[in-house]
Amino acid sequence: MLMMNVKENKQDKILDASIKVFSKKGYDLATIDEIARKARVSKGTVFFYYKKKDNLIEKAAIKSVPVEEITDVNKRDHKSAKDLLIDFGLSFLKKYENPDLRNLLLMTMATKERYKQIDSALRTMCFQEMNKMFSKLEELVKQSVPDPIRKAFFGSLLCYVIWWNDNKISPEDYVRNLTERFLNMITKKE
Repeated sequence: MLMMNVKENKQDKILDASIKVFSKKGYDLATIDEIARKARVSKGTVFFYYKKKDNLIEKAAIKSVPVEEITDVNKRDHKSAKDLLIDFGLSFLKKYENPDLRNLLLMTMATKERYKQIDSALRTMCFQEMNKMFSKLEELVKQSVPDPIRKAFFGSLLCYVIWWNDNKISPEDYVRNLTERFLNMITKKE
């Protein structure tokens, strides 16, 4: 058990260091030497756990997207659509308070053509969890939510992340305001 914790701890240290280095230098310019120095492990240790730089890039990219946050939201019970959307919005924005994860998310999105296996894995994971969440939402509002409207909610959260330092409104107020407008839009009778 202790040996497993040491192994996991080293892997986590390396992954955390890679996120910091990739965030600052990009996937191409970051070196394994820099990641090893940041993690305070040998270069050989990095290769022992991750075999090659692309494996580390993939793990860092996956860590940069909100799959875990969406999964956690899906596990919780929500009494209303408003509660569900606020929970998701706040969980999403909380993740990106970390500027390294913010930078890495944007970098991952920008390089998706180059890293097709990462793009495919992330799309599958994110879309599955997002679809579960929106299915819960549809049950709560008792109507379907068209895909463009789903993407508008997600895209609005992403805009907050992109312009994080320029936002004049707190994440909490932003999510509450967005949720209110979103619910008004989907429940509006034609």
